Amino acid sequence: MSHNTTLYETVSHQTASAPYSLHYTEVRKDAEPALYLHWHNEMEFLFLLEGDLLFHIEECSFLLHSGDGIFIPPGLLHYATSNSSEPVSFRAFVFSPELIFSSFETLAYNTYVLPIMHNNLSYALVLHHSVPWHKNILHYLLQIFHSETTDELFIRGNSLLIWSELYRHHIVKLDTTPALHALSKQLSGAVSYLHDNYQRNITLEELAALVPLSEAQFCRSFKHLTGLTPFRYLVRYRILQSCTELTHTDKKITDIALSCGFNNISYYNRAFLQIMNITPSEYRKSRTGTNL
Repeated sequence: MSHNTTLYETVSHQTASAPYSLHYTEVRKDAEPALYLHWHNEMEFLFLLEGDLLFHIEECSFLLHSGDGIFIPPGLLHYATSNSSEPVSFRAFVFSPELIFSSFETLAYNTYVLPIMHNNLSYALVLHHSVPWHKNILHYLLQIFHSETTDELFIRGNSLLIWSELYRHHIVKLDTTPALHALSKQLSGAVSYLHDNYQRNITLEELAALVPLSEAQFCRSFKHLTGLTPFRYLVRYRILQSCTELTHTDKKITDIALSCGFNNISYYNRAFLQIMNITPSEYRKSRTGTNL
């Protein structure tokens, strides 16, 4: 376990066969934000051990008290600020959807995992001990956090128990539109193609041809599924990918913009500010402490 008394301590365990990581974080009283603005393709459960947090996911905010948890679906921007003068500490379980069901297990994946992969802010959920099935999830989370083992079978077993509760009581109730579920399956190939090719120019024509739909039908269907037009989705995805390079490389910001599919640095800066509410250089400095 690494320990940084000025801000936090983190313990992580991850393997290629069952991708997940476990974190323990302590935040001093005067440290803000308590959790920096970031995103990832993985899902996350966070359990607040002490203090109060105002947790922000995209444009929504959730107040968490000690003993509460929160589920963060994949691909969403999130951060947290302390809501009290007391110290804050929390645990987090970050895991790939593949830990639940592999995409090769087509029927199970499409039924239990796919519903939350697109347009998924509505699936975010605060977990309270006062709600019986929430309490079950929190119990299974604590089993994972308190385990001294990194046994993937134990982690996956508890993850499936968590997912069973979440699916039966939450996901299935929100996934009430069979047409939307079918649309998610229909467009998943185009969304994956966009993710794999975001660095180059992608035309609406080639995306629509993958489905296949007319360009107008594709645009309507894509926005219904994701809440964004294909173009806005692509720009947002490029910005999020650039965040990784800003944090983990010393490349010039202009080079990062180009490598992420932006041919105009001015447009990149405007788009970054609109989506992240901070400039690229400010974001890099906040994450690395430098101004490269």
